[in-house]
Amino acid sequence: MKTAAVAAAVLLLVPSLLRADEVFLKGGAKFSGRIESQTDTMITIDIGDGVVGVPMARVDKVVKGRSPLDEYDDRAKALGAQDADGWRTLGRWASHAGLSAQAREAYQKVLVLAPDDPEARGALGYVQQDGRWMTEAESYKARGYVQVGGEWMTRAEAQMVQASADAEQARQEAERRANLAEADKILAEQRADKAEERAREAEEVDPWTTMSPWYGGYGYGVVGWPSTATVTTRQGTTRPINSVNPK
Repeated sequence: MKTAAVAAAVLLLVPSLLRADEVFLKGGAKFSGRIESQTDTMITIDIGDGVVGVPMARVDKVVKGRSPLDEYDDRAKALGAQDADGWRTLGRWASHAGLSAQAREAYQKVLVLAPDDPEARGALGYVQQDGRWMTEAESYKARGYVQVGGEWMTRAEAQMVQASADAEQARQEAERRANLAEADKILAEQRADKAEERAREAEEVDPWTTMSPWYGGYGYGVVGWPSTATVTTRQGTTRPINSVNPK
């Protein structure tokens, strides 16, 4: 009798003995679970924590078998609503089978019947604090912890983290302001250089390109020229143009 009981327990806790539906993809990947639907273009398979849809164009082959999900459903149907031990055992089996959603379902049914069941409470993430069962978050809060960035820590640690974050933000702001000031300085220098260049170009303009001759009237010719202008005479000498007789 003991041998038969041990064998039954082993079969109960070894889900690998079951052969699930398997969808092999052309790239080498594989999904195991229970096929929900299959058409010429798409196949959907329930992997326990959800349903995955795969285009048939990516499927290499499909191997059908009895999945752990099928086994779970059959065992759940056979349990009575008040069978806490049966649901506990099924939750344990589902957990070993990798059916986390189904394991939670079974353990939640246990808590309805036995609210202080330690196995079910532990499997569902509860901890015991001051003689009471509570979630992990409630346990941390009861001990004065706070959550910062998804991590639980003491208030002193949280203050240190916040101070460090504030200091880093201040450093970044100071760096930003310094960069803006440097950019303004460079722009001002560029504007000054441009203005100086324009002034220098204005001083270097050829007087002949800007001079406007002064005509004294018809028949008189040019009577006014810049004092710096010169002219070369027929004899080859150079004299200021003002000294040349325009006649």
